[in-house]
Amino acid sequence: MALTQGAWTQKTVNKMYRATCNVAFTAGETDAYTLKTPTGLDPSKQWSLTVACSATPDGEALPMDIWGGHDDDFVLSGQGSNVVATNGAKLKQMTDDMVLAVTTVEHTFKIDPYLVVADVVTIAAILTGYKIEVPIMPYYAFNLNGGSTLAAENCDFTIMQKRN
Repeated sequence: MALTQGAWTQKTVNKMYRATCNVAFTAGETDAYTLKTPTGLDPSKQWSLTVACSATPDGEALPMDIWGGHDDDFVLSGQGSNVVATNGAKLKQMTDDMVLAVTTVEHTFKIDPYLVVADVVTIAAILTGYKIEVPIMPYYAFNLNGGSTLAAENCDFTIMQKRN
């Protein structure tokens, strides 16, 4: 097992907050997850997450989950049905399938603590745009929740948020 979680890097782009991290995984993992989001993210405001992988990470359906952390030492660990959070909990499934039939496809999610419409979390509804409501938490982490062994690939996670 050689899951490599890159640290989040933060910068401002055209008056918008941007945070990125890379997660690299081998064929020894069934799950691949990020470190906790950086403190520069304002969880009380709407933000977006884009996930782009170097190639299709799994041949089966590949759900992605969002976890929330309530303390500074929040972290995910484990594999398969044994993924757990220290000082956090799984909030919800963000999509039922991150498998990329075309490797240049990126998945972008609207994440809003005050979303007033129903979540859109299925690959079948991707044309309407993924959107989810999540509780306000100090930190979040994202887990590619494989049903089988993942391929040796890497995925970039990018957060964007408008600044006043």
